[in-house]
Amino acid sequence: MGPYQTSIPVHYYEINNHRQASPVAILNYLEEAAIRHSESVGWGIEKLLANSRGWLLTRWSLHMQKYPQWGETVNIETWPYKFERFYATREFRISDREGRVLGAATTLWVFFDLRRKRPVRIPPDIYDAYGTGAERMVVDEFADLPAIDEPDSKLEFRVRLSDIDTNDHVNNTKYVEWLLETVPLSVHKGFLLSSVEIAYKKETSYGSTVLCGIKETEAGERQTTFLHIILDRDSGTELARARTVWQKRSKI
Repeated sequence: MGPYQTSIPVHYYEINNHRQASPVAILNYLEEAAIRHSESVGWGIEKLLANSRGWLLTRWSLHMQKYPQWGETVNIETWPYKFERFYATREFRISDREGRVLGAATTLWVFFDLRRKRPVRIPPDIYDAYGTGAERMVVDEFADLPAIDEPDSKLEFRVRLSDIDTNDHVNNTKYVEWLLETVPLSVHKGFLLSSVEIAYKKETSYGSTVLCGIKETEAGERQTTFLHIILDRDSGTELARARTVWQKRSKI
């Protein structure tokens, strides 16, 4: 079975001050493509919820060469690479209307019983409906990301009602939105986010307060790298950790 393909326009409210789609917008496009794919094979949101099932994202690995501009259309191809017990690996290719590759991503999902709140085996019907593709866009074995001993700085965020998705969890892109807010303004102005890897550890809920820490691990003229951690402020529970790599704007 071939890749699922869909096109998404870049809206004004999704761009930054460089008139480019933001990294969070790109992740939203990929999530939208995955949902459209699931709807097309008969395993959309309504069917999953009717069976108290859902897909929970555990890992993102996004790599961008170039960001699309306001008014452009992004073409996304996506396919499952592998199903294994509770887990599914999904790949993404991001390109412009002329077919030039803008970026790529790989993701790891767990099939989840929403009522019992635990992973369940992926049924054969899903294997048959989706099929699998042979190509990996990003070779990532999803090894543990480094922890932060002592962050350089921290910011707090309160979980809002608008952060909650159809699984009654905080949407995965909100974590990326929070951690990007901790990156210094000078980096946002002079660099582009070329890659983001994030590992989701625990869920959080409406009304909670999260604490986002950041630590710079590489500070070069052409490239800078940060490690990130997201904690529940009150319990100290680790919710997610991430790594972002930023390239000088002339590089991309």
